[in-house]
Amino acid sequence: MEERKGVLTSAQEKTLDKLVVSKNSAIERVDGIAIALVDNQIIERLKGRLEEKHPGALNDYVYPIIDALFEGLDKLIEEE
Repeated sequence: MEERKGVLTSAQEKTLDKLVVSKNSAIERVDGIAIALVDNQIIERLKGRLEEKHPGALNDYVYPIIDALFEGLDKLIEEE
């Protein structure tokens, strides 16, 4: 299983970066960095709280749902 910091793998962060498109070139240059920062810093902190209240929820529910969503998003990108 690929390493996760936050709830997304690095490949999923790249997929999300491809999907988030802005007409503003400044925003487009930093959106990938913003995605990684939010996931790797903010969501990473929230994971601890979730695991405290609901042990096993990340592996049993959160990661499988995110992985399934990104499988669909990857197929969508390939079709374009």
